[in-house]
Amino acid sequence: MVSYDVKEEGDRLIITLDPGQPVELTDLADSFAALSRIYERHYRSGSDDALRLFVTKLETGSVIAEIAPYGIMMGGIAMMDGGMIVTDFANRVWRGISYFTGGGKDTKLLEAPSKEDAADLKEFTRPLVGKTGARLGIKQARYEKTDGEKKTVVEYKFDEAELNKASVNIDKALALPAPKKPEDEDQDDKIRSEVMLFLEQANRGPGKEKGRTGDRGRVPDISDKVLPVYFRQSIQGLKERMLQGKDNPFAMVFVVDIYATRMDGEIKGYTVTEIHDSFERDDE
Repeated sequence: MVSYDVKEEGDRLIITLDPGQPVELTDLADSFAALSRIYERHYRSGSDDALRLFVTKLETGSVIAEIAPYGIMMGGIAMMDGGMIVTDFANRVWRGISYFTGGGKDTKLLEAPSKEDAADLKEFTRPLVGKTGARLGIKQARYEKTDGEKKTVVEYKFDEAELNKASVNIDKALALPAPKKPEDEDQDDKIRSEVMLFLEQANRGPGKEKGRTGDRGRVPDISDKVLPVYFRQSIQGLKERMLQGKDNPFAMVFVVDIYATRMDGEIKGYTVTEIHDSFERDDE
C-alpha cells in the first residue's frame, strides 16, 4: 500500500478497479487520465483557481485509489471544501456508465453523455472490459474525524456484464454522427417525445397556449436557453398535473412530450402536449 501524509478529513472519491488479474501500468495510467479529463471538463473550465484532483491514498491488489479535490495555496497543497464536488462528480460518472448499460427504468431517463465524456468513460473502464469477474466500484466516503474513521455517503457498483455492455454501447455511440444542433435543424411540426423539462419560472395561474406567459423552462435536449412554456389546451389540466402536490416544482424534472416553436430558425418557446413522469433534480 502506498499512502501519503494528508489530514484525514473531508470527502474522498474512492475508485476500485478490480480486473481479477494484473493491470498493465500504461492502461492504469490512461484510465485515471481519462477520469481526470472528465473532471477538468466539468469542474475546472480552464481556471487555475479551481479545485484539482489529487490521489491521497493508493492500495494495490485490486487498485483502490482515494481521490480528493484540493486547491493550490501559498505554494503548497491545502485541502478545500470539496464535498459537493465529490458528490456531483461521483454521480456524473455513475450516470455516464449507467446510461450505456441500458438497464433498469431509472437509466432510461438519464441524459446521454457528450461524445467527449463517452470516449473518456470508455478509456476509464478499459482495464476492466473483457476480464472475467471484473468489477468497478465508485464510492464517496467522508472522513469526519482525524482518527481515520470514515463513513460511506454513497456507493455505485458495476459488474463484468455491465462493464462489457457499456463498452459495446459506447463504441456504437461514438460511431454515430454528431447530432445536429437545434439552430441547424429545419423548421417542422415534429413533437419531441419523452424529453426532460426543467421549470425555471412558473405562476399558479392556468397554463396558456399562446400570448404572454410567466411560465418558463429549459429543455436540454433541444436548447440550453430558458424559454416560454405553453400548454396544449385541448388536453385538460396539463400545467395543474405538473404542479399538483409539488411543494417546489423547480426541484423536479418533468418527462414530457413537447413541441418547439421556431421563427427564422430560432427556437422561441415550447408547448407541452403530454406529461409522462417527474422526479427530483440531481442539482438540488
